Amino acid sequence: MESQTRSPTLTQSKPPQLELEETETLSSDFAGNNEAKTSFLGSEAERTLENEEDQKQPTFGSYGLLNKIERERHGIVSAWRAGNKARIPLLSLCCLIIMLAILAVMIIILLVSDGKDVESWGATTMHIGHRYHYWQVSVSAWLALANFLLSKTLAVMFAEAVAVSWWVDAIRGQTLKRLHFRWAVGNSIHMVAFHWRLWGWICVGSLAFTIFAGLEVVLQQASSSTTVLSEILRNMTSELPSALPAGFSGVVAATGHDTFGVVYFTPPFIQVLQDYKVQAPVALNLQGCGSTSNVSCVARLPGLGFQYTCNATRSSLLNPLVADSNGTVHQPPNTVFQVNVTTGIHWEIGLSTLWQDKKGYVGETVTNRQCTLLPAMVEYMVNVTQGVATLQQPTSTINWTISPTDPYEQNIAVDKVLDLLPIPDHDQTLIHTWESQNDPTSGQHSTLGGIALAFSSLFGSSIVIKSDVTNFGSDVAVTGSFAAPYAIFEHGTGSIDLALNNTYASPMSALLSNMRDIMFRSSVAVATQKVGDYMFPNASALDVQTSTVPVHNVTTVGQYQIYHTVYRTNRTILGVAVGLMLLAILAILPLYDGYWLLGRKISLSPFEVAKALHYSTVVDERNGTRVPYSVLDVDDGERPDRAPQSGSNLSADELVKILGSRKVRYGEVAPNILGLGLVEYTDPAKAGRLYD
Repeated sequence: MESQTRSPTLTQSKPPQLELEETETLSSDFAGNNEAKTSFLGSEAERTLENEEDQKQPTFGSYGLLNKIERERHGIVSAWRAGNKARIPLLSLCCLIIMLAILAVMIIILLVSDGKDVESWGATTMHIGHRYHYWQVSVSAWLALANFLLSKTLAVMFAEAVAVSWWVDAIRGQTLKRLHFRWAVGNSIHMVAFHWRLWGWICVGSLAFTIFAGLEVVLQQASSSTTVLSEILRNMTSELPSALPAGFSGVVAATGHDTFGVVYFTPPFIQVLQDYKVQAPVALNLQGCGSTSNVSCVARLPGLGFQYTCNATRSSLLNPLVADSNGTVHQPPNTVFQVNVTTGIHWEIGLSTLWQDKKGYVGETVTNRQCTLLPAMVEYMVNVTQGVATLQQPTSTINWTISPTDPYEQNIAVDKVLDLLPIPDHDQTLIHTWESQNDPTSGQHSTLGGIALAFSSLFGSSIVIKSDVTNFGSDVAVTGSFAAPYAIFEHGTGSIDLALNNTYASPMSALLSNMRDIMFRSSVAVATQKVGDYMFPNASALDVQTSTVPVHNVTTVGQYQIYHTVYRTNRTILGVAVGLMLLAILAILPLYDGYWLLGRKISLSPFEVAKALHYSTVVDERNGTRVPYSVLDVDDGERPDRAPQSGSNLSADELVKILGSRKVRYGEVAPNILGLGLVEYTDPAKAGRLYD
């Protein structure tokens, strides 16, 4: 008949008691302890045999899983060594130094690259495989690399900080719920985001670690690129004329019986005039100036021009309707606008202009300008872009013998005169022939005559008004296309009084600007077309062109202007990003608080944590002996037949709900054994002790 007796029940306050089946007898035996091992034996004989074997077991102090021989064989020393020097987190310290160095390098890169050309920054030429290769690393690439290293280094540092914080918390004593929360927050910020819990500095550190990645994006925005204009002084060289080629512009021909004059133009000057009329680009080879669209150069270049010597006077109009003593009515014409250029072969050009600038015909209502244009070498301010020259604003003023009262007229800009050009021998011979009244030969060439003829043809114009008593109005005659923009007639021409009340703008500025354009084009044409001098060989009546070209290379210091893309560093964004990064790093440092309590290297490896949770003990209150017990054992008072290992299929969250309130500590759970046990049954680890 089966025995109805039940085995003794272990009575203890913690953990709750666990009743066993009546056929089983409880005995206890610890690994590494000389007390009885807990076993479930089916018969008294077996129990007796087991007790005899237990008496042969070594004591706690002499037995261990890793005995002295094993430790020596594997080179393992597991003594508990706590303290500042012994446990300083060297890996995290190295990571901190590396991160600070990377931040310093990033700041240096951003500050040094500020204003530097994008194309040349970080560029180098490398010789690989008998070839030279152009290699360039942009600022954004450096920042991306630095951010990558920063994030990975911080991840290493944060992982160790979480491990230190977890083990220090365990050593000081903490509930399983808090330990689990510390581990979960260290792995992901979602515990804080989903549960809105801010337990301890671990939450701040996790937030800082998460935000750090966003700060890397902000730091990237500290560097941008923009297009700027840079100016550099540089030597520039161009081939330019040193004088007007003899016979350059005009050709002498008969204009009537025994009458000769400059009638038409030379081929080079015809090309100049055609380009002027269509405003063709002026091609100029300026060495030292780039040919790309983003480069322009401003230089002062010598060229062919004039010295303008002028005087300013005023005059009156005639009475438009007057009767003489005989009663005859006269209707004299009044010239209210005029541009006149004298032509010929002489070494100067005459320019006279007038315009009515006051209403009516009473008093001095007309402004007059009489100018003499002498050939000279002048200084042109030129802008050259992609080989095309454009004239800039002149830098000098007219040489006034009688100054105008109008300040604007007085300050009309012309090019600075460098030297007056002497009359060529060829022209002296031509002028001598004309002045001696010898008939010149058709086909001879004039240096300045064609230019004067062109000025007269292009700019010669007038506006003449006279009274028309028959039609009770006025007659208006506009001659020359140059006068057209000035023939505004704001007051109309319905009567002579209204017609003479119209005023006209000064043509001087436009005149000199157009003449300047023609002369600059002539300068470039002489150099590019290699226009040679004409001469009279052996007192011949007909001149011939020679290969002597009055050009030379001119080097001047010009202003090299380049539109290029440069890096721009926003120092405000840089300061904010770096400052927040440093704060994020500093927010992680408090997690190392208590690192000196650690007595060995630590991590959150599953093996290491599982080993700590694997074994602990509680004290049987009845006899004071230690009983094996795991803090993860799930007690079930309703099912006393269930083993302590129940709950093996529970999730972490479910385990936390059941066991989270248990307060545990990492320390000495049994003689010579470290683990996570209930705080009241666990003693602090002893410094210098060699634990199993």
